[in-house]
Amino acid sequence: MDERTRHRADRDRRLAAHIQSATQSLREERDRLAKRLADLERELENLATRLESPSTYVTPGDSGRRRS
Repeated sequence: MDERTRHRADRDRRLAAHIQSATQSLREERDRLAKRLADLERELENLATRLESPSTYVTPGDSGRRRS
């Protein structure tokens, strides 16, 4: 192998390593965001359920209105 070919091969190996590292980082970030999205969807569902159910804390001065 001549010097130019070795240099190009070394550069290609470094580039492949960087791409592999970036790919792994992006996968980890995707997984973290997917978990966060699932958590937020559960929280939103819980809040929607609480909003739709009548309040158990209605007082006579509330005139039957739900509290938020």
